[in-house]
Amino acid sequence: MSAQTLSAGVVITLGDDEYELKANLKAATAISNRFGGFSNALAAVAGSDLAAITFVVRQGVPMRDVSSKDLEEAVWLAGTRHLMGDVMSYVTRLANGGRDPDLEADETKQSDEGAEGNG
Repeated sequence: MSAQTLSAGVVITLGDDEYELKANLKAATAISNRFGGFSNALAAVAGSDLAAITFVVRQGVPMRDVSSKDLEEAVWLAGTRHLMGDVMSYVTRLANGGRDPDLEADETKQSDEGAEGNG
């Protein structure tokens, strides 16, 4: 099995602090199990579900960086609609093995454009 290059994490702002949601197997497993799959997790986040967004953020932010109680309040104060896009990007990366699917699409497009046809 070959090693994969993970994308940089997704950065979110909570109050005056920035946190990087890091992709890893533990977070992916916890989120997939909690919601019954990544599609359901994305639907919950898209629905601006406070508990869902807080759970996903908790998986990406190490406990040593912020307590659960403080994190829950920070997510609420930031507003779920302001966090929704970044949290969805994070879940999408988890579903894609930790890689940004947009970057993969760009790389595929560039390699296709560079290919010469023989027709």
